[in-house]
Formats: sequence, C-alpha cells, structure tokens
Amino acid sequence: MFDTEPQVTAVLAEGEISDEVDYAVAMYLDRERGFGLTACKPRLVQISDGSQMVMLSLDSTFRGDDNKIYGYGEVGRIYLDPNNNFEVMFCSPADEIERVRTELVETVEPEERPRGKY
Repeated sequence: MFDTEPQVTAVLAEGEISDEVDYAVAMYLDRERGFGLTACKPRLVQISDGSQMVMLSLDSTFRGDDNKIYGYGEVGRIYLDPNNNFEVMFCSPADEIERVRTELVETVEPEERPRGKY
C-alpha cells in the first residue's frame, strides 16, 4: 500500500470494472471512508514506477427526496492492483475527502447521476 497518492504517467485504458470489484470497492469505502462515496470512471493507468493500477474517482453522492442519485463531484481517488486480486493500494485520506466534499457542497449544485456503475 502506498502512503501517498501514486503519480500517474499515462492512462492506458478507460472502461468498466466487474460487479464483484465494484461491490468490494463500495464495501471498502463504506467501511474505511464512510457513507456517501461512489467509485466511478475506472481507468487502467501506469504509475511512475512503471506498474499498472486501476484508478477510480470518488464522487460525493446522495439520494435526493425524489429518490434519484445526485453527486457533487470528485472528492478523491482509489487505486487497485489488478495483479493482486484488486487489492486497495491507495485511497485518498478521509480528512482530505471531507475537506473537498465541504468545499463542493458550499460552491456547486449537485447533478443527477445515473443508476448503477458509472
């Protein structure tokens, strides 16, 4: 696991993650960073040491009174090792996520998000 966010040198591919990995990431985020984060925009990236990671953005999300999902935007990132059962190698710290979330809530209007993976 990395102590600091890895430096991305290239985006190799964009796409989707499996339902199993999506579920595991959601459970990790709920347990380690709290409720209201959705992993999105999966990308296979190369980092500065030459290895490849799956990088996902973390969106601050909530369910509105109309039962639709809304998001404020990216508040952090999570990196998974595709060669080691998608082990979490880095996740933005909780205090950083909360700081960015607070800034976004105070400055932007939430936008509707699609249901399911995005």
